Amino acid sequence: MGIDAMVGLTLKQVEAFYWIAELGGVVGAAERLNLAQSTISKRIAELEATVGSALFDRNSRKISLTRSGENLIELAAELLELEARMRQVAAGPLAFSGAFRFGVTELVALTWLPKLIVAMKEAYPAVIPEPEVESSVVLLDKLADRRLDLVIGLDPPASADFNALPLDSVTLQWMSAPGVGPKADEAALEEIARYPILTQGEGSGLQKLVLDWLGVSGIKLNRVVKCNSLSVLSALAVAGLGITFLTEQYFRHEIEIGLLRTIRTSPAIPQIRYFAVTRADAVDPLAGQIARIARECCDFSLRGLSARRVRGA
Repeated sequence: MGIDAMVGLTLKQVEAFYWIAELGGVVGAAERLNLAQSTISKRIAELEATVGSALFDRNSRKISLTRSGENLIELAAELLELEARMRQVAAGPLAFSGAFRFGVTELVALTWLPKLIVAMKEAYPAVIPEPEVESSVVLLDKLADRRLDLVIGLDPPASADFNALPLDSVTLQWMSAPGVGPKADEAALEEIARYPILTQGEGSGLQKLVLDWLGVSGIKLNRVVKCNSLSVLSALAVAGLGITFLTEQYFRHEIEIGLLRTIRTSPAIPQIRYFAVTRADAVDPLAGQIARIARECCDFSLRGLSARRVRGA
């Protein structure tokens, strides 16, 4: 690329080029940049005119880079990363603005998500948090497809594509309504398995980790209800439909007033750790910085505290 070509090149054009290549099309890039598809197409046409070469092969069904595009994509990533660093140094927190798309599981949403959003706004006033609540499996798939910038969830894949920052762990307990399940408050896992079990659906990270652990122990559950809502599962357990596994921290109030009881087992369900997961190749440092804020905010007991304040205790 000559000097004359560089004069006409803009970061907005490079940004459009990079995100079309990363997301596989104009539609994804337009959604990512919150622009009209026509604007994205115009910027690519301008960039191709500037460099004097087509960057995308438009003859195939699936958009792909030409040889020129392949030669430029790494440089585009470096340029955007450098631009983000320059903005950060020059403007500090105000360098970051616009939507920040991240995903959390239901337990995070029910406990410390508000604290995280408050901390995000304090650190980066111009950023607009856009949280999405889903299962870990779904959220990690969206992170892999670049539809999210950060995921707070369970069991991230061991892959060089991701950075996983460990957060706090949660302890799960078997729970049921009083009078449902084993008579004693301590029971063998084999005895628990004889009763109707209420679990989350297949996409749940909590469910997968617990069921994998039970499978290693040779325990197969008699599952009668699958539901991805922890609140609904607790309500079904209170109604006496079966035994479920929930976090004692979050459902402490229901236990204290006698709606639920805990059933201890030996061995107990292992502690389950949460992670803040980002893409290793992210060109913008904001996701990594939000992950570190999440580590400071992570507190799965917050719901119990707020509930006590509401009750005036």
